[in-house]
Amino acid sequence: MTEGVGADDVDMDAWVDGDLADEFERQLDDLLAELDSAWVEPELQPRFASNESFRRYHRRNGKRWQLACVLRERPDLAATLASRVLAAVVCDEDVAANRQLIEPVLTAVGRRRVQEYLISVVTSGPLLQRVCAVRAWYWSQAVLVYESPRALTGGQPTTGSQAHDDEVADLRGWYRAACLTAFVECDHDATREWLARGFILDESYYPASLHRGVAAARAIAESDPARFKELIAKTTDGTNLAAIRPADDH
Repeated sequence: MTEGVGADDVDMDAWVDGDLADEFERQLDDLLAELDSAWVEPELQPRFASNESFRRYHRRNGKRWQLACVLRERPDLAATLASRVLAAVVCDEDVAANRQLIEPVLTAVGRRRVQEYLISVVTSGPLLQRVCAVRAWYWSQAVLVYESPRALTGGQPTTGSQAHDDEVADLRGWYRAACLTAFVECDHDATREWLARGFILDESYYPASLHRGVAAARAIAESDPARFKELIAKTTDGTNLAAIRPADDH
């Protein structure tokens, strides 16, 4: 894992995991300072304390969690700092822990604002930030709720959860188009692998102006079928988040 490269130093044409680690931590430090919530590094066992890479990883996790706790407790602050928190989110390379900062911002400013920001990064951000935006998009989606396994199998979510998903259906279309366009314009396979998660190779999902892009993306995918087998096989488009539980639709 590479440490010590800031956002402005990342090569637009290539990246490796860890390139944004120091930039992410710097943004965490700035936000915690703004909130007057200094993070104190806990004492680690000697076998871990001597591992600088682990210490940095552990430090970022602790700072992310502390910031998330403050934002959850103070949605007014989460709203005020939303733009800065989202800027940190697209420097967070952790595909699971990144939800800690996404969720309080979703609560504070709404799904639309969060998703519009992520789309803007996919459209014009540095390559690794585009990847982080795709990773964050997963947690920004509405959750379709099903009252039973049978309802899930039958594709019958509760009306309330479907309404929440429908509210941002237009953004899903913009995101799909942004990922498609970025995939075609990009010449970096690792970035393309992540962008491929955000669109489908079906012209019926796009305006006529993007049909050439769909054909170009299909040609790229079929030139490397092992790498892009999931994209080639994809036949549906929509939220990836679902939950089975009784729900109140009112």
